[in-house]
Amino acid sequence: MDDHPQIKAFLEAAAIVRAERYWGCDSKEEQTELLRALKDVLTEVCFHLDAHGVLPQAVLRMWQDLASPEIRGLPLRPSSGLVLISYLDGRIEQLIAESNDSGNTGAEGSLRP
Repeated sequence: MDDHPQIKAFLEAAAIVRAERYWGCDSKEEQTELLRALKDVLTEVCFHLDAHGVLPQAVLRMWQDLASPEIRGLPLRPSSGLVLISYLDGRIEQLIAESNDSGNTGAEGSLRP
């Protein structure tokens, strides 16, 4: 069963990431890029979490209720992707804004790189 392509991919990805677990980001831009890459992986993980019913809907609803107003107001069934990705996106936007505020990009106030 370990030869299923998705099982193999998750096991290989985990081993690679684990080997570099303590690598530190040198800048907000590098941290932003790391979180963008993590978002791609997290999207796939969340798909499987939801497809296999890992997190109970009551927990997801509670989590969604604690989220920002724009998340709470969405007429969507709570999902791990909706909750986790929205928080990850928020952190990415915060890092971009902080970089812009420090004058590193020259695009003051923009939430995009």
